[in-house]
Amino acid sequence: MNILGVVRNGGESLTETLLRIEQLRAQLDSSRVIIATNDNSDNTDGILQDYAAMSAGVDILFLDSMAGLFEERVERIAAARNTVLEHLLTSSPIHPLTLVLDMDGPNTQMDPSQVLNAAVRQVPQWDAVFANSLPAYYDLYALRCAGWCEQDPWRELAALKRPRMFRSVWWRRMQRKIIYRRQYSMPPDTPMIEVDSAFGGLGLYKTEALHGATYRPRDETGHVTCEHTTLHLSLRNAGKRLFIDPGLTTLAQTEHMGPGSGKRIPKKLLQ
Repeated sequence: MNILGVVRNGGESLTETLLRIEQLRAQLDSSRVIIATNDNSDNTDGILQDYAAMSAGVDILFLDSMAGLFEERVERIAAARNTVLEHLLTSSPIHPLTLVLDMDGPNTQMDPSQVLNAAVRQVPQWDAVFANSLPAYYDLYALRCAGWCEQDPWRELAALKRPRMFRSVWWRRMQRKIIYRRQYSMPPDTPMIEVDSAFGGLGLYKTEALHGATYRPRDETGHVTCEHTTLHLSLRNAGKRLFIDPGLTTLAQTEHMGPGSGKRIPKKLLQ
């Protein structure tokens, strides 16, 4: 299995995530790890250097000065992810499955058995599966699913015409309606949910599907968008099938949640 990540100022969460990665690797016949990092102001560089020195098959890509090259954060993230993906596909070994992880919190309690169960699943046929974050799926920025989240909800929110009075009350109400009420809770035994894009801090891909794919930080109109959505659009256009696997769990990032988050996922999305 190929295990990929990007991280900046990962702190304690990075250390805990690396421990989980090594627990997973201990159950794999073979694996490699590729992590990109840049412009850290904490001890992330040292943590990664120590990790690479103690663990075989680990490549750390230091991309310092990237902060000055890209104005938008998502542009930096996309560039780092593309560097990691290119390094994977132009070096060896290349394993048939690729695990992509966020390393700043969602995977501090990653369960290797869940990853292994997802990896051997044959029905439905899949090209990528994504995590179900607990207690609720928070990552609407990366989500595209008919009847759930067809577009960037933050752009939808920003495009609303604001009232002249009581703006703070109105803003909180709209956040709850457009963001928080769509951050559904999915019990781990929920059936797989087919999507056009998702992430939730973890994605498991058939490596073959990633050949020729690119993370792009802007959509076809030039607007800044989640880098996962553009990658996944290219996969969907190539006929690939993508799913949220509710039994594959990460920790929801609570700073992205609010009043109304955690409502049970509607049955219409489980058809």
